[in-house]
Amino acid sequence: MKQNPTPSGLTTRELADFAGVTPEGIRVQLCRAGSYFGLRPQRLPNNRLIWPADSRERLLEAGRKTRRKPPERTSETARAEVR
Repeated sequence: MKQNPTPSGLTTRELADFAGVTPEGIRVQLCRAGSYFGLRPQRLPNNRLIWPADSRERLLEAGRKTRRKPPERTSETARAEVR
């Protein structure tokens, strides 16, 4: 009997540990949105999910794109904060 090679990638637990969330949170987001911040897993024959091997890099890149600079403080905003 020939065995299929295990696809390379991350388990849901590994992805959750990297993202700082629970595996359940990833599954909920996947169920609601169809992806986890643009990442789509492959479903294995045993019904487990395997996430793309470059998921970490893609999440970091997505975070860089969405991160905004804090607003600059002007003398007007500084005065408004003092009041």
